[in-house]
Amino acid sequence: MKFGLFLLYIASILFSVLMAFIYRKHLESRKLLILLPFLFLVFIQETVLGILIMYNEGSRNSIVYNIYQPVTVVVFAFIYYRLPFMSSVKKLIVSIVILYLLIDLANHIFFQSILNTGTYMTLVRGFIITFLGLLFLARYFHLDNLSDEKYWRPLLWFTIGIAIFYPVVSISISFRKYLADGDYTFYGFKLYHLIPRVMSIFMYSCFSYAFYLCRKKS
Repeated sequence: MKFGLFLLYIASILFSVLMAFIYRKHLESRKLLILLPFLFLVFIQETVLGILIMYNEGSRNSIVYNIYQPVTVVVFAFIYYRLPFMSSVKKLIVSIVILYLLIDLANHIFFQSILNTGTYMTLVRGFIITFLGLLFLARYFHLDNLSDEKYWRPLLWFTIGIAIFYPVVSISISFRKYLADGDYTFYGFKLYHLIPRVMSIFMYSCFSYAFYLCRKKS
C-alpha cells in the first residue's frame, strides 16, 4: 500500500509535468512557464529520493530538501512578482524573499547544518508561500474586469493548490512528533506520512488543471 501511494504521488507530479509540456506555448502569457523545468526537476528529485528511502539509502536527503525549500520560495515568488496586477506589492514580495533567504542562510551557518533536517525553516517556508498566495487572492478578487478574471484564472487554481497544501502540511509537521509517537494510522498508513502525500497529490492536480486552463486565450 505504501508503494502504491508513492506511485500515485509520483504520477501526479509526472502528469503535471506532461500538462505543462503540452500547454507550454500558453504558459508564458500566464507567467507559469518556469514551472515546466521546476516540476521536471521535482519529479526527478522525488523519484530518486523515494527509491533511496525504500532501500534505506535516504539518510542524506536532508541536503536536497534544504536546497529545495528556498528554491520553491524563489520560484513561486517569481511567478507572482511578474503578474501585472501585483505591481503594488512587488516591493513587499522582494523584501520577504530576501529576508527569508538571509534567515535561511544564517540558520545553516550558525544553527543547523545543511545535512540535517529542521522543522523551523520548513514552517517558515510554508508561511511565506501561503502569504504570497493570499496576496495574490487579494489582488485577483480586486480585479473589476471579468475578462481579466477569466484570463488569470489558471493562477487562481495554482494558488488554491499551494494555499491549501502548505497550511495543512505545516500543521502536520508541527504535530509530527505527536503523530509519530502515537502511531496514528489511517487504513494502515501513518498519518504523518499520509497527509503530505495526499496533499501533494491535491496540489499537483491543481497545477495540472491550471495548465489545462492556460490553453484558453480568454
